[in-house]
Amino acid sequence: MVDLALSTEQQDIVEQARAVARRCLAPRAAVHDRTGTFPAENIADLHRAGFLGLLVPEEYGGAGADLTAWALVVAEFAEACGSTALIYAMHSGAARLLAADTSGASEAERILREVVTEGRLLSWGFSEPGTGGNILAPQLRAEAGGESVTLRGTKAFCTAAGHADYYVINAHSGRAEFRRSQTIAVLPADLSGLTVKETWDAMGMRANSANTLALDCEIPTGNCLGGPGGGVPLLTHALPALVLGLAAASLGVARAAQSYAAGHVTRRTLAPSGQVLAAFQGVRLHIADMATAVHTAHLSLLHGAWTAENDPLEALAALNMTKYICNRTAITVADTAMQVTGGHGFLRSNPLERHYRDARAGAVMGASLDALRDMIGKAALGLDPRGDIVPTPRQAGDR
Repeated sequence: MVDLALSTEQQDIVEQARAVARRCLAPRAAVHDRTGTFPAENIADLHRAGFLGLLVPEEYGGAGADLTAWALVVAEFAEACGSTALIYAMHSGAARLLAADTSGASEAERILREVVTEGRLLSWGFSEPGTGGNILAPQLRAEAGGESVTLRGTKAFCTAAGHADYYVINAHSGRAEFRRSQTIAVLPADLSGLTVKETWDAMGMRANSANTLALDCEIPTGNCLGGPGGGVPLLTHALPALVLGLAAASLGVARAAQSYAAGHVTRRTLAPSGQVLAAFQGVRLHIADMATAVHTAHLSLLHGAWTAENDPLEALAALNMTKYICNRTAITVADTAMQVTGGHGFLRSNPLERHYRDARAGAVMGASLDALRDMIGKAALGLDPRGDIVPTPRQAGDR
């Protein structure tokens, strides 16, 4: 039975995140959005509050929190500052990937302890210019030889690139078998042959510095999680955090847009009657649509997180729907809020236009909305969500 009720511990974590978000993140969000500057002070505040290690296991000094509490934390941060929430979500997903390597043969444990004690920031680099959202088909090559691995290629849309302390990237190992096809490496930011290209100048999420990495470098095999070619088994532990993080960020942006619209219609009066906008039924219907959409997305996030924790082998379909619902909710709620608030929402002096732009990010980050719809449709038909072959009636045994 699915139980979506929060424990006291989970509630405490979320309330602490809300306090940090309102005190530290929200007051700086507009400036970082306007200037496109990386929110380094926000990351420092999250470290001081203990959130950088939220998904780090307790044996490494972290909080060892579950995905439900963590996803709700991401939503709280996104309601205050979408860019900071995305940086945090990618960092946490990378931390969870490092924690999945329990072999003791890699640098994972040392780096995770640095995250907790020193506030080291991690970046997740799986996207590439030629493959887009198909993150499990890297063109970056990993050539193993002796005690080292050579990496040559490019990573795109790498959140916090130029500001992170470590990058977690995937590369093709050169092996045909999918299970042995992925080399996942952790790279220090000062690695010789690693170059950051300042390419990020986006419509929304402007402060998350999703720049490009150019790699022509050599690393010790100890920097390969699970060893060279051994990354695939670790992904089932880490990918849920990536999907949930993107979904939760969208939910937070949707809540921010909803909150602004609700505040506007209860304060704004209409001449000559002097009535507030909320006095009109047409306005209240829009408010109802936003509230219902946000509530549905919240429940979907809880269900996706619960499934990832309790039934990871069957989590893909639920997670795809969670991201799709949350991404769509951010877009539709921000659009409705803009309709309700009119010219006031359109002004750059008000936060809604930032939420409106940030809401679009979820549709193109990770699997796009159409890619998600296709995978959801395949799963609903009993097909392989990531496969390209649809069997004919004869192949399916239909006579």
